[in-house]
Amino acid sequence: MANMEAIKEAFEKGFTLAVADQILIKPEPGTLVARVKDMFPAIRIQAKSTEQVCETLIRMGMNLVGRDAEIVGYNSDEIDAALEQVLMEIDGIGDKEAMAKVVENFLKDMKSVNMADSLTALLAERIEPDLYTDNAGRSFLMLLKKNMRSGVYWEMIGDGYCKFGNDFARGLEYLRHYGFCQVSTNPVLAAKAFDEDVSLIDELKEEIDKHDDWKQNPEDHANEITMAGTLIALWPNLSIFRPLALYTGLKDYMVSFQLNPNIADQAEASIEDARNAHSLAADFLKDYDRMLGLDDNAGKTGPCIVFKVSGGDKAARKITTVLNSEGIGTNNTVVYTVAQEVQLVLDAFEGKAKAAKAGNDVVRTYETNMGGRFVSHLREVEAEKIFVAAAEKDRDKAAELLDKLAKEVSADEELLSEASTIAKKARVVCAYKNMKSLDQPTFIEAAKLAGMSEDETKLLEADLKKGGTLVARGVYWIYYSPENRPKWISYLSKTYDLDEEQAKWILESMDVLPASKRVPADTLDALGKTNMCHTEFPNHARAVQLASEEAGFNLEDYRESVLDRFDPDVEKRLTKLDDFVRGYNLTPALKELLLEVGIDVEKWYTEGLKPEEWPNFGSVQKTSTEFKKAYDTFAAKCVDLAKEVAGK
Repeated sequence: MANMEAIKEAFEKGFTLAVADQILIKPEPGTLVARVKDMFPAIRIQAKSTEQVCETLIRMGMNLVGRDAEIVGYNSDEIDAALEQVLMEIDGIGDKEAMAKVVENFLKDMKSVNMADSLTALLAERIEPDLYTDNAGRSFLMLLKKNMRSGVYWEMIGDGYCKFGNDFARGLEYLRHYGFCQVSTNPVLAAKAFDEDVSLIDELKEEIDKHDDWKQNPEDHANEITMAGTLIALWPNLSIFRPLALYTGLKDYMVSFQLNPNIADQAEASIEDARNAHSLAADFLKDYDRMLGLDDNAGKTGPCIVFKVSGGDKAARKITTVLNSEGIGTNNTVVYTVAQEVQLVLDAFEGKAKAAKAGNDVVRTYETNMGGRFVSHLREVEAEKIFVAAAEKDRDKAAELLDKLAKEVSADEELLSEASTIAKKARVVCAYKNMKSLDQPTFIEAAKLAGMSEDETKLLEADLKKGGTLVARGVYWIYYSPENRPKWISYLSKTYDLDEEQAKWILESMDVLPASKRVPADTLDALGKTNMCHTEFPNHARAVQLASEEAGFNLEDYRESVLDRFDPDVEKRLTKLDDFVRGYNLTPALKELLLEVGIDVEKWYTEGLKPEEWPNFGSVQKTSTEFKKAYDTFAAKCVDLAKEVAGK
């Protein structure tokens, strides 16, 4: 029987998704059609408006045209039969205009993600021309099914090529239907969520109004208000993933929340922030679980949230170990190098082992590989070197070419005016936000002046593009190649006195998470069936979809591509770059430990970054500066809202 009280509460609070998702809770194969039909009278009775009825039916239908019902164990025949029941219920809606308006709102929402530069916007663009407005609900669901199921992400997820996540605070609901099982945010993305969805501002104002101390002294409580704002941006994602996170027992479908970057070097303060946010998420989800129909079981499973810990400081090691030991998962970020990733995975393993011994949860966690940002840093360093070398040959000509390039890429004139040398000016002009590639005529002309041929410059660009993937492949091979997995299970068992099942789950509970990607190859060249979860920025996912539609594309060429090797000459050429060497190598201590485990790293070099060197690495400094600036900007916006609420 439908849970009338849960449905009533969900409609009163506007959570039509919770009502639609009740069919995913406590699934019993063979009962789906009956459950769906049983929901219809309750929806009609409890909904506050025709629009709520329409919205709920569309969301229920999306659970059936997408992967959701399949994921929780229903078979294709009963899913198709249940979908037909939903479509028949939609056909019976008398107010066709109300349904058309609801569908229009879904499409508008899809197109709003990342200002229409996203995979969800691409779906909407392809649905709209064929939408039959006289029966918009049925038409929308069938067109969504057609376009989603013909996409490359549907195929990659369904055929076990890889797992995927959303590197954005919005658009997750539609990606969940593909099978995306992770979402990652940072201060930049939290701020964008507020820009794209102004309703979040009203929610934050309501929260501020509950706290007299925030209103009296907003500046003194800036971090608390900012945490509240960031969590409010995440509540929808926690809700979206909750049914599937419950089904998997937190073994997937986790939401990543980035801790305050301004205190990334303060272990105790960061740990306390994570505990507080974890508690707030638990409180929110206890209420949401009740609306999903869980009643007495509401909140018994912990929150589907993990914490992004900045790997840009050695404090990350303690934060990672302590949180995991308490059953609070982590996602290490601001990470670019093999040595960083290998060390932080070891720290997570240590924490997870303590959790397992203490009877705490061991949940899905992530090790982010910010490969795109690593590549951008390498490119910026090499571009600057090339302009300096060009200036040594002919300073006036180099300056002329730099000025020309600055105009072509629309470099910031204020920053340029502050640059006193060729090197500093090149640093501004060749920053990734301005120049995405070395392969452009004016830069090639400067490279020729420096003594490089056009072919050499293009080859350097091609090599650089592979730098981040090389790091991801290296880390994945160390932990998750077929020959190394058994060695880690044995090591974990012996080191932490675990039984084989505990050791196996600790190893399996970590995913390598390639992020900040720039080109489709960053995804396609690092696909892995297990322990690999690509987090995709919205425009990147769109680019991958479009790349898959080009003539000659064959997805099968990329199966288990994370275990492939590039031409050895690529690595040889890249090892001439100092920062690539620091990014691609181990440390002496890590090499010694890996050899002890039985990992064949005898030929690996040991010039990699040590923990005390992490804060000074170029990629770390650039990203940390960006995240801190974004956090401070968002915090100032939150403080201003508090002042507005307080009438100041």
